[in-house]
Amino acid sequence: MKKSLLAAAVVLAAASVSGCGTGGTSGEQGQQSAAVPGDKPVELVFTGIPITEEEFQEQFGKPIREKYPHISTKYIVPGKGTELKDLVAAGTIPDVYMTARVNLPMFLDLKLGQNLDEWIKKYNFDLNRLEPNAVQAMRDMTADQMVFGIPYQNASLGYVLYYNKDIFDKFGVPYPKDGMTWDETYELAKRLTRVEDGVQIRGLSANWSNIFVINNQLSLLALDGNDKAVINTDSWKMVFNNVKRFYEIPGNHVTKDTLSDQIQERDFLTGTVAMTVGGGAAAAADKAINFDYVALPTYPEAPGMGTKTSGRYLLPTSTSKHKEDVFKAITVITSDEFQMNASKDGRATALQNKEIQKAYMQNNPKLKDKNNFAYFYNKSASAPKINPELIGINEFHFAAGELSKVILGESDVATALRTADEKLNQAVEAKKKQ
Repeated sequence: MKKSLLAAAVVLAAASVSGCGTGGTSGEQGQQSAAVPGDKPVELVFTGIPITEEEFQEQFGKPIREKYPHISTKYIVPGKGTELKDLVAAGTIPDVYMTARVNLPMFLDLKLGQNLDEWIKKYNFDLNRLEPNAVQAMRDMTADQMVFGIPYQNASLGYVLYYNKDIFDKFGVPYPKDGMTWDETYELAKRLTRVEDGVQIRGLSANWSNIFVINNQLSLLALDGNDKAVINTDSWKMVFNNVKRFYEIPGNHVTKDTLSDQIQERDFLTGTVAMTVGGGAAAAADKAINFDYVALPTYPEAPGMGTKTSGRYLLPTSTSKHKEDVFKAITVITSDEFQMNASKDGRATALQNKEIQKAYMQNNPKLKDKNNFAYFYNKSASAPKINPELIGINEFHFAAGELSKVILGESDVATALRTADEKLNQAVEAKKKQ
């Protein structure tokens, strides 16, 4: 998935929803079995996320060692020659792979997955504490709904609506609020799009391909269970028309040169855009924009529903010789104490705990007084099941490509939907022939 320029500046959050799971109810489950005299020293090897050895030790290694002194940790920084597939080929498989949902099929293809039910039961690990869509998205990777990893962070899909307070104040328009619909946002965008002192003020810019297509709030599929395209539907038509109307506002249009998600978000930092939908609080703070944010607007058909979740997971490898110690380390990383500290530092929690969510960014002096709970205001939309055989075709790419033509006025919605369907079906057919 394409990362936005601004979203890279801050780890974003996810919503709180109800879900299913097994195990007990303790908020610190698994923590009751601390190290005891005689525990054999072990070294656990981790890899997967783009951080340094020093950052890993500070964020993860130190808390694990404090709870279980017999466990030391080593981190292999992923890169050329040290990606997971390279480590498998070299026979130096780590004990734990830390990664986002998109890489789960690859992990399973390498035959590294294992059922964690034994350790979940032994340590009374309560899956209900976790963001349920992140758990279910993982279960859906296997026919037997196996839990082969534990979500520990919500990584990249906490989109919100940023607004420039100075622009709203100048034109006497009330600030946006949590819980708005796209219709209400559209009316605001129309009021705020104008020329002031020779400067074009745009009402709204957006990370449009990620929010409206790839991570859409309605959990719309691009492919059905039979691997047939399902983009040419009334639901997708509604989404396309919703996006189209914002860019048809006189003065709020874009060109091929300004269409990209990165430029759309970056324009907010110029001070000439009233609102932007995306992620980038840290970047906006660094630019000294007088801003705040509210929850992502929603559709009347799905009130309170945010974008799809994209958690980061701790994946114990089936080849590890220290399976129980690995799970002990997992209980540390998913404990309330660890997650609270991570949330304060801006690493969004994978837990449903409201107090931990509300602590998000509290250690950031520039952002601690912002409306940070906006990231958690909506529920997370469910993620569609993924056919591992078709991962490489990026099925939402075709819808995004045709929507870009609609935004630019080069195509109408009906043609765009039909063309996206045709192109996706052709790509699936070609992939299956390989």
